[in-house]
Amino acid sequence: MHKWGQIMFTKLIGIKKIHIHDGDYEIRYYRKNNLNGNALFTSEVNVGLNDKIILDDHSMASLEYKVDLVLPIALYSRMARNCR
Repeated sequence: MHKWGQIMFTKLIGIKKIHIHDGDYEIRYYRKNNLNGNALFTSEVNVGLNDKIILDDHSMASLEYKVDLVLPIALYSRMARNCR
């Protein structure tokens, strides 16, 4: 059950491999539909054993834009934190 009480159906719609800050990462894109047909797009990147970066949006174009902006900064932040 989704936190608002609606059933969500999730489907993997794509995988993209990227290279950022001397590391290779795989971005998994999902589409979640509720019973009303409303869609939510999600991206998920594993950056460690127990560490993921997950972003959501209501359109795939907006999600890809967010990923392009946020992912490099989030990865750099994690690298800087681990160097302390």
